Amino acid sequence: MDSLKLKVLLATIVASSGFVQAQCPAVWTDVAADLKETFLDGGGKCNDNARAAIRLAFHDCFPGSCDGSVILANECTDRGENTQMIDICSTLGDKATQFGVGTADIIQFAAAYGIAACPGLPAISVKVGRKDSSEPNPTGQMPGPNDNATSIVSAFAAKGFSVTELVALVGTHSAAKDLNGNALDTTVQDMDTNFYTETADGSAPSSLNSDKFLSNSTETSADWNSFGSDAAAWATAFVPAMEKLSLMGNDEASLTDCSSVITEAFP
Repeated sequence: MDSLKLKVLLATIVASSGFVQAQCPAVWTDVAADLKETFLDGGGKCNDNARAAIRLAFHDCFPGSCDGSVILANECTDRGENTQMIDICSTLGDKATQFGVGTADIIQFAAAYGIAACPGLPAISVKVGRKDSSEPNPTGQMPGPNDNATSIVSAFAAKGFSVTELVALVGTHSAAKDLNGNALDTTVQDMDTNFYTETADGSAPSSLNSDKFLSNSTETSADWNSFGSDAAAWATAFVPAMEKLSLMGNDEASLTDCSSVITEAFP
């Protein structure tokens, strides 16, 4: 059966079942256009706002649920691990109000946009429809920059993430900076594998102790070295891990796919 006939058959099945796939609300195209001005520098490269947005997605979800509480429950200002993200919390909180969209959704949408803006990885899917919460997520859940590999592996395992998923997700540090504003690899405007190799061999401009521990621990070094030498392997592991993270505490079946908005913004 050729592809056209297959598409017609699938459309017929969908129509006869009475199921109609929800369309991404048009407002997210407007949000994407607005984020372009916020996340790209004059040369079209991702800036510190994009980097902060990628990190914020993790900080909203990992303590318990992707529910916007990092902004709505003042976790940005009340918790030390969020010190670097106070500005992006304010920015995205304002944009959620401006466009009338969910805070939890705009955090994850902005992270997906930020990943696309810092080239090197395939676009991740992004879905909307999460329930916002002004109740804070539990404290003491976030791994710290000086934690050892065993502690970090344990923290991720408690949230349902494998060692491979953990090491893949840490690769977002390729487009990250430390507290002093120093890049964690020499190509901070790209999401690439230099972060893995430069952290492991000590040539990165700056490195977090936690990343150094992960790069040489017997628990994590195999994946670390694999991703450092094979960008495709990293992408294959990272994309589903990041998508999994973005759904924590939410029912995926109840959400609406807006991935096309990101891919259209970065064709």
